[in-house]
Amino acid sequence: MAKFKAVRTSHAQTAGDVNHVYKLVTDDIIKCAVLPAIHSVVLQPHAQIARRTIAEHVIKGGWKLRWTGQRFQADAARETAVDGVAARLAPLGPVQAGMIDGGEALGMRVTLPYVILGPVEHETVEALINKWALPAVAPA
Repeated sequence: MAKFKAVRTSHAQTAGDVNHVYKLVTDDIIKCAVLPAIHSVVLQPHAQIARRTIAEHVIKGGWKLRWTGQRFQADAARETAVDGVAARLAPLGPVQAGMIDGGEALGMRVTLPYVILGPVEHETVEALINKWALPAVAPA
């Protein structure tokens, strides 16, 4: 079983944001407790302004993208989000991270960073359900 979550990189910048993503993922793992193999895929869509003007009538929330770009450096924000989520999920099992380049259109550059967790061991699922300390995870 693979459960997917989508969280914009601008919503995974702080420890609190990353903990929220962790909670979403662990809630899904608990829901799938009876399945033999559980994976979680966290997609982190990342849009950044590629030129000064963008098509406001086409791109919903362009103002927010501009604000995010000003608040967080675009590439650093993407890396912070992926590294933060990957590190937070690592105690649950093997983690792989990567990025799909979506290209540029209408003044926006879009990438799709992802973090894949799994398989999550049965002992880890039991620990999450019972709120026990997580078992040690061997490095991948």
